[in-house]
Amino acid sequence: MGEVVEVVGVGEVEVRPQLASLTLIISAHKNTIEECRASVEKRRPYVIQTLFNNKAEKEEVTETDEVRVGEAGGLVLVVMVTATLPADAARRVANTLVEKLGNNVTLEKLVYRHSWVSLSEARVRAGRRAAEEARQRAADMAVAVGGTLGPCLTVKEDSCTHVAITEDRTNSWMVDTALGRQEVHAHTPTIIQSTVKATFSLVSYGVPKTKKA
Repeated sequence: MGEVVEVVGVGEVEVRPQLASLTLIISAHKNTIEECRASVEKRRPYVIQTLFNNKAEKEEVTETDEVRVGEAGGLVLVVMVTATLPADAARRVANTLVEKLGNNVTLEKLVYRHSWVSLSEARVRAGRRAAEEARQRAADMAVAVGGTLGPCLTVKEDSCTHVAITEDRTNSWMVDTALGRQEVHAHTPTIIQSTVKATFSLVSYGVPKTKKA
């Protein structure tokens, strides 16, 4: 059996959240439930249409309502609307609705998420970069010993980790995404790091030639 070169390559891909889960509350404080519903219905169509105009996923838009007794008497109807939007539009949409509809609409929660597709694609790219780095390292080693690099004999992904990195790059922590949707901060990218181990055959080798002085 000929000589073999064993190398490790590491590839990284940065992924930012593509989706955001937005929860808004439409409320009305009136004397009767009928008056509450009439008040909410004046605003609800605008809220829903604004969400759809900003590419909210129709199957991800849900509504729940609850009737409460007001502190100063009367009734309060609370309608909670949750939608999934592109991450870059979510904050702008929330601000627009709250500003235009005043105290009748409030932002309850805004959670940014990674999509399954974006994480899967990033993992593929990270693995490819790791494999390319492994081959380059093997080629450099072959040149160092005056050899010729042969075909790849074995290659496997040794590990694939997901690390959340702060904006200033001073802190990081592991994120167990499992290639699923995970809650993250809007400006916290996730670094997907793939480590590949590979072996290549070394067709020939010897002492590398040096230039004469």
